[in-house]
Amino acid sequence: MAAVVLAFLLFTTFFSLLVLIRRYVIDNRYALKIPTVSPVHPLIGHCGLYMGKNTRQVFWLMAKCFRVVDRLSKLRFATIPVLLVNHPDLIQELMTRPELYDKPFFYEYMGLGKGLITEQRGQMWRRSRKLLNPTFSTRILNEFVPIMDARARKMIGSLAELADGKTEFDILPITAQCTLEMVFSTTMGCRMEERQGEREYVRCLEGLMTCIGERMLNIDRYLGPVYRFTKAYKVDKVCRDTCNGFTEKIIQERKHEMASNNNNIIDERLSSGEMDESRAKSLNFLDQILTIRRPDGTNFPDDEVSDHLYSIVGAGSETSALTISYACLFLAMDHQIQTKVSTEIKQVFPSRNTEVTPETLKQLAYMEMVLKETLRLCPAVPFAARSNETPIKLDGVHIPQGQIFCFNFYTLHRRKDLWGDDPERFDPERFSTEASQNRHPYAYLPFSGGFRNCIGGRYALNSLKIMLLRILQNFHIDTSQKRENMRFRWAITMKLVGPHAVLLTRRDLYQQNPPSSQPQQ
Repeated sequence: MAAVVLAFLLFTTFFSLLVLIRRYVIDNRYALKIPTVSPVHPLIGHCGLYMGKNTRQVFWLMAKCFRVVDRLSKLRFATIPVLLVNHPDLIQELMTRPELYDKPFFYEYMGLGKGLITEQRGQMWRRSRKLLNPTFSTRILNEFVPIMDARARKMIGSLAELADGKTEFDILPITAQCTLEMVFSTTMGCRMEERQGEREYVRCLEGLMTCIGERMLNIDRYLGPVYRFTKAYKVDKVCRDTCNGFTEKIIQERKHEMASNNNNIIDERLSSGEMDESRAKSLNFLDQILTIRRPDGTNFPDDEVSDHLYSIVGAGSETSALTISYACLFLAMDHQIQTKVSTEIKQVFPSRNTEVTPETLKQLAYMEMVLKETLRLCPAVPFAARSNETPIKLDGVHIPQGQIFCFNFYTLHRRKDLWGDDPERFDPERFSTEASQNRHPYAYLPFSGGFRNCIGGRYALNSLKIMLLRILQNFHIDTSQKRENMRFRWAITMKLVGPHAVLLTRRDLYQQNPPSSQPQQ
């Protein structure tokens, strides 16, 4: 009997090994035709290069690997290839192919299973995106402008308390508070100035992003049972529970309010004259997602509502806060560009009482160029990945299904053949009409591209313009930081190592500008 059991175990082991050999050796023979990034270990590939690294080291390693890639190359984790795509022609081909709707397994680590960002199955994502697209229509975005402006004005009050013209401070926590309140007000209809637990949410969201980022690029943390014994998991769980609890409370409150009104909120607002029928669809994101009917006639279940809402809140607040903080740093480093933006503001908004509208925001053309250049050098989300659900042919190589393709927008935005001999220089003129005219459409991807691009790109640009408008109307910005000393780390989003340290001097843009308290750098 023991001999039979032993024979069975040996056969099972042998069969499993054959499956593994076929899966990781025979099926991946195609990768032999693709160059490998050096150096690489003959057995474990690049595993040793990334294991145990912190977020700053991982960011630098990924940038270093992509810099040597012109079109297509690969990293190898044991026998598993990860394809690095760094040419706009190939990026465009992949991002516009329906076979590349899927996302790789490590997006699961974000814990937002059905959200627009993390939904792995492309067809499921496509159905959800189609249903959610109307929630970011032009009409709705236009109605958000006065709400965003109210939050930006509140932010100016917080900045004024620190604007002594002498002391540098980290502007990111204040911009993060502002963007979070914008997102809450516009996507969830929260009209209070500050919701209880909001500041803790911001802190925990930062901690959660760091944990996820470290896990996605450390293969030793991939296995769930192993990850649960790490210190990172404990931090991950505390932060995730806090963030989930915060958003879940808002969802349940709104569902209860709608139920208590017998789901007639829209009808009541129509009958009271608060909004006409043409605006009945202009509900905030949460209201719409709670009332959207799927093709089978059902509503989104609670877990999907939470995943979608959490995706919008996390992505919308974090990325905008980082971008406006980077923009302030760049303007503080170049007073000539800062003056040019301020001059445009005075032309478009001749007084403080000039209303902020979608039309006036469109007139801030040079400011938009500044923000686009900020996103070129500091794309809020620098990395993306896709997986093919069917075999494809790319650059002459036949690639089987289920492979991982990675993109690095940080290095893409620094290619000399696309951006000139000095791509590190901050130059908004790169986005003038003339300079942009013949640029490759996939040379610049701050909001990703193709079918799975960011749904909130236009929303983000409006919020960034409004915040920068109010900041420059009230303050002159300086900093002791230098562009060449900026270092980054990866925590899903692209974070600065150290504070976004600025020095603000109060001013009235419509009178006389005070002298700079720091020399121009």
